[in-house]
Amino acid sequence: MKKVFNLSKSTLVFYSFISPFIIVASFYNLVYGIILKENSTVNIGFFSILGFLAMPILLVSVYVRNKLTITNQNVTVHKVDFLRSEHHFAIVNRTLAKKDRPIFSLFREVYHTLVITKKSTGEIVFHQDLQTSQKYAEKIKTALQNS
Repeated sequence: MKKVFNLSKSTLVFYSFISPFIIVASFYNLVYGIILKENSTVNIGFFSILGFLAMPILLVSVYVRNKLTITNQNVTVHKVDFLRSEHHFAIVNRTLAKKDRPIFSLFREVYHTLVITKKSTGEIVFHQDLQTSQKYAEKIKTALQNS
């Protein structure tokens, strides 16, 4: 059994929502501003000339770098394999005060963190905050426990 999750699903959804606007505006800026010279060229951030290339690359890189694959024998985060027989996997919930919360999730109180520790030494070998909803974090937690 193989299950694939993304550790930053909320970030991926946010980028997927804004990327069509940036890609279209960047392409419009290239065609009508640079090639046809009908409008003035905007050189601000992703609306510049190469935004239609940068946003798809950003989307793919966010997906690939946060890919979590769970199988019966091992758990793979990005390209690093952690054997189930040698490591312990847990999703730790923590509550942050309002002043410590990220600006994009001010109303969220509980944050989730994936922690992988070595069974033999108890050393933490991987620690990453999950940019996901609580339901999605629970799906990851049950998949880690059941596999």
